[in-house]
Amino acid sequence: MQSKQIILSLVLSVSVVFGATCQNEGVTRCLKPNGKSPIYLICKNGREVEEYCIGGETCHGNGKTGILCIDVPLMKKRQSSGAFGGYGSLLNDFNNGLYGNITAFGNFCTNMRSIMASSNTGLGDVSRAITNGISSSSAQISSNTQDIGAMFATTAGITNVINNAIKFQGSLNNNAAVYAYLLSDIATDTTMNPDNRNALSGLIVSTYTTAASGLGNSTLINAFEIKRAMTNVQLAFSMYYPNTLGYLFQPGLTPEEMSVALSVSSGGDVNATATIFKALVDTTKNGQQWVAAFTNAASQLTYAISAKISVARAQQVIARYKSIKTSDSNTVNVINGVANAAVTLAGTYTAYIDACYTSFKNNIAGSNCGCESQNSFAGFLAILGTLAMTQLLIPSGGCCYPGTIKVFARALAV
Repeated sequence: MQSKQIILSLVLSVSVVFGATCQNEGVTRCLKPNGKSPIYLICKNGREVEEYCIGGETCHGNGKTGILCIDVPLMKKRQSSGAFGGYGSLLNDFNNGLYGNITAFGNFCTNMRSIMASSNTGLGDVSRAITNGISSSSAQISSNTQDIGAMFATTAGITNVINNAIKFQGSLNNNAAVYAYLLSDIATDTTMNPDNRNALSGLIVSTYTTAASGLGNSTLINAFEIKRAMTNVQLAFSMYYPNTLGYLFQPGLTPEEMSVALSVSSGGDVNATATIFKALVDTTKNGQQWVAAFTNAASQLTYAISAKISVARAQQVIARYKSIKTSDSNTVNVINGVANAAVTLAGTYTAYIDACYTSFKNNIAGSNCGCESQNSFAGFLAILGTLAMTQLLIPSGGCCYPGTIKVFARALAV
């Protein structure tokens, strides 16, 4: 019954988010090209009204998410030294936000958006700087890696995961809009700029391999195990969610393609990671702005889960959906768990997810994003699911860099 309430909450939250996003009221856009004017337009009562950025700030935007007022010269005055190329304070804000510092997480999201909006290479610059810092400090970081799978094997470990997830949820709840816009901006940026996508992929690979190396001699995940697990998910989704999730494993995301790419990526291949990233974001077509809505829904979903979860309930879920034969890879175990859940529930939530798709189509009508298909909706749901899983596990699956800077070094559930 509780699971049904959570899924219903997800459907309703997506509907509410789309309803607000699709209305013109409150929508903003810069009057002139980025950085050329402090004037921006905001829709109020059906009319566009001029408003102004303050001080030396100018208007910046990508046309898909809300505008930003940025003092570019001030933004570019960052420290030029340190293990993470001058982005230590940004990284600290992110880390502190993971553990419940609401203000710090809001600062991270806003500053990261500002960096991206004020420079076409901003995302790539940050990604490369942090990647270099992780690489130069890999021994210290890997020595503090936390094994998520091992945590779920004990009461104390599960308690730790739950408590940390609740802390991060506080940061998400109080920064919902800027967090959603940040993820949408990243999707837009990586679609338009392959160099930034490759740099971000390099960061993902670096965090994963550095953390995973602390748990064993090899970071590589077996391709055959991934393919078998993803094939199980494909069969379950096609059988019980034929109108929505059944469309997920489309060209570029088939079990055959994904198993090879994920395996090679886990071994440290940046190009394979970029390929996966591109394939998933490409499902959204020209609708990256809707990533914000699904990000918001993911946050509401994890809020519902973290508010109701207990050690006993977590143990029941694990026991019910875990594979009879477990893998050495937590990633494979999670994928198999998804397949087992879909089969065990036998389409219990098909009507809810179908209703979500109907709401989605109705609210994006006329947007000309090309993303109204079932293929795109399945891709958006995959993004939502990935975010939800990440938001619940990030605070417990990170590892620490000695000193004042702590680094999240867990790109996947290793």
